[in-house]
Amino acid sequence: MNLAQLFNVFSRMSSRERGLVSAAALVLIGALIYTLVLDPLTSGEQFLARSMKRKEDDLRALAQLRYEYIDLSQKLAAGEVLLSKTSKDFSLFAYLEATVGQVTPGKISSMNRSTKTAGDQYEEELVEFKLTGVTLDNIVDMLHRIEKAEHPLRVTRLQIKERTGPNHDFDVTATVSLVRSLEKKDEKHETAPETKEKQA
Repeated sequence: MNLAQLFNVFSRMSSRERGLVSAAALVLIGALIYTLVLDPLTSGEQFLARSMKRKEDDLRALAQLRYEYIDLSQKLAAGEVLLSKTSKDFSLFAYLEATVGQVTPGKISSMNRSTKTAGDQYEEELVEFKLTGVTLDNIVDMLHRIEKAEHPLRVTRLQIKERTGPNHDFDVTATVSLVRSLEKKDEKHETAPETKEKQA
């Protein structure tokens, strides 16, 4: 059916029928315009917006990683400076024995030294000691002296247990750590593990 025949059929319709057909035609034309023009355009804009947002998120993530890298680099450099201050002749065991013994004379019940490697370049030296019948003032003073030591010492474990009795004193188990460079360790003479037990 050609356009002339369609027009002839349309002209013979009543006003109501022509109105319905015209409305249907407008709806069809509108649907075609939306499907062929507006929808692809809108989808393209949405895709572009999502793509830009992903790129912005990626840039923010990269910036955060950069800040974290700089922060870690600064901390590593500071750690290297602290390690360089540790003398190869420094004995963590002897230092703690003297320092803790000065704060809590006669209260050390045992001390034990151990080591473990931390990667390919460092070794962690650990000294565990136990105290019996010490006061809170003793504990605070001892921790202050350890943390303010010239060498980079860390208290990695601290267990405090109150004793029964009228004195309100405490038993303490603590572990202190010192990280050494393996290069410094290789320069000094190897010594046997140190242990001290309280004499009966």
